[in-house]
Amino acid sequence: MGNWMNSNFSIDSILRQTFEGYTQGASWNGWACPYFERTIAERVLRASEANNYNWRYDSESDAFIVQSKDDPEDYDPEVFNGVKINIADMEIVVYGIGAFSWVWEEISTVR
Repeated sequence: MGNWMNSNFSIDSILRQTFEGYTQGASWNGWACPYFERTIAERVLRASEANNYNWRYDSESDAFIVQSKDDPEDYDPEVFNGVKINIADMEIVVYGIGAFSWVWEEISTVR
């Protein structure tokens, strides 16, 4: 994988909103795989509540636990762990909310 780049992302299930995040250019079935700083990850998840998603942050494991209200009871929730990355000579923690499972689109690179 390449270096991390700052970019903007959108998803059809959250209309008229974009979210600033990071990518290494990875894709899943042709969809972008963004990572977000914690405050943006929380914004994404709050917006996802309108689509029947429940979520919580587990500080002990530094992870967001996400599950759809429409999932069967025995369905395991998605877990998005914190990942340390280096960008612009700084180390930050990001979370791959929906990376490799949601239909994200990269819409513009932030310069």
